[in-house]
Amino acid sequence: MQLSRVVVSWSGPSVKGLAVNVLHFAGDGAPPDPAAIKTAYAAIGSILPGDVRVTIPNSGEVIEDTTGTLLSVWTGTGGGVVTGGLTQTAAAGVGACASWKTGGIINGRTLRGRTFLCPLATSSYETDGTLSPTAVTGVTSFITAMMASGPLAVWHRPTTNGGSDGNSYGVIAGSVRDRAAYLSSRRD
Repeated sequence: MQLSRVVVSWSGPSVKGLAVNVLHFAGDGAPPDPAAIKTAYAAIGSILPGDVRVTIPNSGEVIEDTTGTLLSVWTGTGGGVVTGGLTQTAAAGVGACASWKTGGIINGRTLRGRTFLCPLATSSYETDGTLSPTAVTGVTSFITAMMASGPLAVWHRPTTNGGSDGNSYGVIAGSVRDRAAYLSSRRD
């Protein structure tokens, strides 16, 4: 199956390092809808610091899901920038996580995906470190809008360089956990 890749970039003083969300959409049909993806990110604009800019592109790559081979590019219209709406600072390195569930089984496990939304404004957290009700509502709205934006998918990369055992499955549900999330890296 073909997958259309959308690389959404985050920038601004509150963003630490290279920050991107890599989204995949089933690409055998129409290309992704950048305007609908921008609408999904706008749902979290009210919980982002004002110095954060989330850029949704109007083009991207189309890959083959078993190998990851680049096949072509897709283009669309309506992307652009979503700017945070709060004058507050951000809690460095933490945010929220949208979890994606598929019906696919790979190596005896359900294929799942995650989209980290980081950073969030400090008012997005309760005093015990959990997400505020406003933040949970915003991320839930993001999840709903993202699922409505097109055939969202989770890609499982090939297990070896040059392998052909990759796969992808469509997202059937999304959720947010009521706690702060962070993405660690081997490069930290």
